[in-house]
Amino acid sequence: MNILIKNGRLVSAQKMEDKEILIENDKIKSVKDSFSDIELPSKLKIIDAKGKYVMPGLIDAHTHYQLVSRGTVAADKFYEGSVLAAFGGVTTVIDFADHLPDKEIAEGTIHRNSEATGEMAIDWAQHQVITRVDGDVNKELEELKKLGVTAVKIFTTYKNAGYFIEKDPVKEIFKACKDLGILVTIHAEDDDIIEANSKQVENKPYPPELLPVIRSSEAEYRAIKDYGEIAGSLDMPIYIVHLSSSRGLDAVRELKADGVNVVVETTPHYLTITNDFLKKEGAQKFLMTPPLRESADNKALWGGVVSGDISIIATDHCTFTLEQKFQSNDCRTIFPGVPGTEEMLQIVYTDGVEKGLIDITRLVSLLSTEPAKAFGLYPLKGSLEPGTDADILIFDSAKESVLRNDNRHTVAGYTPYDGMKVKGRAETVILRGEIILENNEFLGKRGAGRFIPAGLSGAYTK
Repeated sequence: MNILIKNGRLVSAQKMEDKEILIENDKIKSVKDSFSDIELPSKLKIIDAKGKYVMPGLIDAHTHYQLVSRGTVAADKFYEGSVLAAFGGVTTVIDFADHLPDKEIAEGTIHRNSEATGEMAIDWAQHQVITRVDGDVNKELEELKKLGVTAVKIFTTYKNAGYFIEKDPVKEIFKACKDLGILVTIHAEDDDIIEANSKQVENKPYPPELLPVIRSSEAEYRAIKDYGEIAGSLDMPIYIVHLSSSRGLDAVRELKADGVNVVVETTPHYLTITNDFLKKEGAQKFLMTPPLRESADNKALWGGVVSGDISIIATDHCTFTLEQKFQSNDCRTIFPGVPGTEEMLQIVYTDGVEKGLIDITRLVSLLSTEPAKAFGLYPLKGSLEPGTDADILIFDSAKESVLRNDNRHTVAGYTPYDGMKVKGRAETVILRGEIILENNEFLGKRGAGRFIPAGLSGAYTK
């Protein structure tokens, strides 16, 4: 499809300007002050974006669609997840592939992509989880990189679930990743501290409100420091996923002061809601790991966004139905995770831009450009440069609405932001030149999404 977007305010991570943008087929053809008739193709759809922002399609760099966990499957499968993402202005997600039992590392990515292909309605890239070192980790990671996956994830907890890796193999993984230019991402919660906290409350009920005590902010601080120091000793970058606390941010700043290259992600729920919800009826709906913190942590994390210590906002979208969530009232066994991809743009715009903490160019940086750079997708994704994928979001900042359980598109059937008043809405979303959302109607197609092979993380070039 050929599309001309005119009269909008084009927003990149660097600037905002009044320009027109011409799309031919699946690429951005040109960006100019205006186009003459002779420059335009004969078959052309014109979109008048007057009064609206035109920005790169958003990237949710942390999703768990169709997650298999503890004998069940997450509510939002690949297709459902990609549909709700489109309603949030997201054109690319980066999901996670598990380390399969008795298989080499790359087999997880191969399997995951085979499941997503034919289902995803938007584009995706992959992170690969590593839970063990069985053989030649360098060789296995070389095979992973050939598949276009250049980021792996390490867990510092969940020993009983088989995700935790001891320090010696972790150092081997770090060294191999440094040699190959693969970015290591860390779920940072110190398992020893969690175990010690758990023993202090043994033989007592484990209600949801106890989770922030067991999985304390001190556990996040310790894990970030320990694994950040490993990265620093190897002179390599490290990426912290879903930073949740002020103490975690302290660890980030201490590492940066020591010269460690730390890239940090937080989420909308850690920026806006608190663990007060874990003390109320229906607390299961608000349980995730790390757990929700205090309002002071919300404020501190926004401070980290403003200072630039936090450069990416993603969602950790991981959904379970109310039936799944309410199978347990024990904070150790409640299925963890909440919806977020659909709400991300509206929450960050409302609590960030509307409140004057960040401007609209910084929003584009946090939700599109920096994720693309961190995970080797830039400038194909996350930019408005000619020759790149025509992934475009037209955002109407004047629209006001209330997020409600009954106006969300997640199969989970609820949102942790129920009742929140927000500004702005994704009015038109374009994926590689095809309109997939217009006037609050999904127009995309199951299976139209593509796997996007990743290149070198921008963290290695800083």
